[in-house]
Amino acid sequence: MFSILCSLCAILAISKPTQAIPSLEPNDNTNRAIEKTVLERLIRIERIIQRLVKDTSQGHASTYVRWGKTTCPGNDTELVYKGFAAGSHFQHSGGAADFVCLPDVPTWGKHVGGTGYAGFIYGAEYELYSGSNPFSTVSIEDDASCCVCRPPRTTTIMVPGRTDCYTGWNQEYTGYLMSGYYGHAGNSNYVCVDANSDPGLGGFTNYNGHLMYVVQAQCGSLPCPPYVQGRVIACVVCSK
Repeated sequence: MFSILCSLCAILAISKPTQAIPSLEPNDNTNRAIEKTVLERLIRIERIIQRLVKDTSQGHASTYVRWGKTTCPGNDTELVYKGFAAGSHFQHSGGAADFVCLPDVPTWGKHVGGTGYAGFIYGAEYELYSGSNPFSTVSIEDDASCCVCRPPRTTTIMVPGRTDCYTGWNQEYTGYLMSGYYGHAGNSNYVCVDANSDPGLGGFTNYNGHLMYVVQAQCGSLPCPPYVQGRVIACVVCSK
């Protein structure tokens, strides 16, 4: 806002008045002329502020990953790229913990010979067993897809434990919280996977790699109620 006001001051300083302010004569015609001039200036200032605010806001936006889909949900949201969910191997105790969305058309830098002293990245698979699969479109061993989306809003947030956004926020998509399995050596972060996920392009062969499990509530330090022991945690991605 400070930069907007500075720009406004600069514009007003170099601009020529559309009408000189009349001399202050104690009559109705002079008063009306002064009021008209002041009103014109105020309207002009308001238009400049609106334009500056619009220009400033267009330079700021947020992005989010839509896990499980290769398209963005509309809502004036732009598709940045689509690709494959990936991460470290579920059996490796080292490496990175995060899920990443790899593009479906990679480009490469300089290739050097491999020595094994490196981090590895694998495609992600759903581990959805009978009785604990809340999805109707994907099942066990399906590969996971993803895409990066850019809404015309400056803030995005993933809210775990909700299926809808709080008042004043726009819903981008809703789904289920997923992560790695608690008993595996490899760690992962939590991601919100779209409730209407599409199977990945790799099919459903059991390659393992970076595995994705639904997340269930565990009572104790987590109060029950309002949470329920063993209940699958939903999630929603919101923007504003």
